[in-house]
Amino acid sequence: MIARVVVLGLALLAIAAWATTIVVTFPAYDLYLKEAFPQANVVLLTKGVSDPHEYQLTPSDVQMLLSLGPNDVIVTSLHAQFELRILQMAQSGEIKAKVVVVPQIAQYLTFDGRLVRGNWSEGGVNEHEHGLYVPNAIRIIEAVANATGLSPNQTYLEQLLELNRTYCCKFSGRAVAVTPAAEYILYWLGYRDIVVLIKEEGVPPTPQDLQRAAEYMEEGAPALAVGVSGETLRIAQSLEDKLREMGVSNPHIITAVFNGSYIGTMEQVVEQISQRTQTAQPAQAGSAPGYLLLIIAVTVAVAAAAIAVFKFRRASVH
Repeated sequence: MIARVVVLGLALLAIAAWATTIVVTFPAYDLYLKEAFPQANVVLLTKGVSDPHEYQLTPSDVQMLLSLGPNDVIVTSLHAQFELRILQMAQSGEIKAKVVVVPQIAQYLTFDGRLVRGNWSEGGVNEHEHGLYVPNAIRIIEAVANATGLSPNQTYLEQLLELNRTYCCKFSGRAVAVTPAAEYILYWLGYRDIVVLIKEEGVPPTPQDLQRAAEYMEEGAPALAVGVSGETLRIAQSLEDKLREMGVSNPHIITAVFNGSYIGTMEQVVEQISQRTQTAQPAQAGSAPGYLLLIIAVTVAVAAAAIAVFKFRRASVH
């Protein structure tokens, strides 16, 4: 707690030293905003927090937010209760900074693969985009530029646009999203038949989703888990080991941890998926039925890991 107060105190000093501050409520929006606006002070409000969804504003947080001026901006996904409080404080005039509300400008996926623009009233919307859908990253950078009057770093912006031009819709067919945020990367890459294993906290994969995932992986489809900590790696490895022990052929899960370079991590994901699609061998005819008999047993193993995987560390993206 003392360490966090010290960090926030330093953040307050930094705010005073920079012309513009960009406060981000959730990872991984901060990764590309730091690169896009090197002239600004980008502050991740929930840095080091294991589960931003359950975060509550501290007095130091409130002090920092109240110190922001009209040239500053807050980027919020409105994904947690503390974010709603920030928006209320801004609407009441307590917070002077401008607010970029991500759902007002971003596109979201439904779990059945439809792309919608912030309309969560339809139901079945995957709210766990967490900055990992590249077209949304471009929109958010533009919105922050408009709100602050800052010009984004043109070299970085061109690199992000080139990333989108090069890899958007590069693949097609079936894929497995182990975490909800992974659906956004797979969809961006061109996959349209995606089974999402973990959709919400505390809700394990259904036997039907597990059956689909088993069929897809046996056919050579890529499986992806993304997060912002090493927990994603550990959970994926544990699941792979369990499946391997039960005789499942090639149960490889691609993992990506977004805690460094946004573009670099995306490129690593593409490279691993390319390798998977080039080396995967579909199951021979007649092998799938026996494989699918394992699904109910696998359900137990996966359900035990479901909550931990979804926690993105839950901090996501799924």
